[in-house]
Amino acid sequence: MTGPEPRSGAHALLWPAVLLAVSALGWGMLYSLNRLATTDGIPFIPYVFWMGTGAALILLALGAVFRTLPKLSWEHMRGYLVLGTISFGMTYTVLAFVAPKVPAGVLGLGATLTPILTYPAAALLRMDRFRAIRTVGLVLGVGGVALVVVPETSLPTPNMAPWVLLSFVAAVLYVANALIISWLKPPPDGALPLAGGMLATGAVFMFVVMAATDQWWWFEGPMSDGDWALAAAAGVTALVFYLMVEIIRLAGPVFFTTVNFMIPLTGIGWGVLFFGESHSYWIWLALVLMLAGLFLVNRPAAPQAKASDPAS
Repeated sequence: MTGPEPRSGAHALLWPAVLLAVSALGWGMLYSLNRLATTDGIPFIPYVFWMGTGAALILLALGAVFRTLPKLSWEHMRGYLVLGTISFGMTYTVLAFVAPKVPAGVLGLGATLTPILTYPAAALLRMDRFRAIRTVGLVLGVGGVALVVVPETSLPTPNMAPWVLLSFVAAVLYVANALIISWLKPPPDGALPLAGGMLATGAVFMFVVMAATDQWWWFEGPMSDGDWALAAAAGVTALVFYLMVEIIRLAGPVFFTTVNFMIPLTGIGWGVLFFGESHSYWIWLALVLMLAGLFLVNRPAAPQAKASDPAS
């Protein structure tokens, strides 16, 4: 269940590329599933709890079958806790909260902001250096956000703009998650136990939130469209979190960040398929700016020329 081992040669990235495409389809679909479930009456906090619980049970069951259950050392548990609470619990609570209020395709634009915002955060914390080309990318990304929320005709109604800005908090949470994990440096783990461990701790975190807010919900009566969307979201979440870890294992984190180019497009596509959404030219222009910014921020730094040997 760990997939092919990394290979060398011309076809080394073929399998990771296939997994990346499947991952992008899954991440993009979640925006529409969130909207389907929450507009059908499922409260957003129980929705995230049950989504995480279902996804965790799927991965833990597979882990038991393949004897790759999450490790319970403090170093591993610390990593699961950070990933589960921030990358899943907090982030998906934000996305589920705004899902009924904003077109699903617009929410997908936020995926481009995670790498763009990671750059200045890492530079300010001296984990990276400021570079002119990446700074231009950051400016383009911010310009894309402005095109979404400033023009009155960019969204179906102008009062959606604050909810769009709130949805972009999810990108900030992903940035915080990445920086904290980089600082903690959790020990390496397989894709299945790591994904299962993070979703299990995320579900526990959401249970605490659900209890604290007294927002209890359970499946009642025959399955509605929202119930089926929740069930589908649990399965998709299990898949994409597993694929995230597996792609990083096979091809590295830089390769995985290219999924952020694809998620806005798949999010828009699923929004059209599920809800018949259409978007203004402001949204399409914002997408172009965000993708351009993402490209510039992701460009590797040019290798520095070696100083010539004075003895030569």
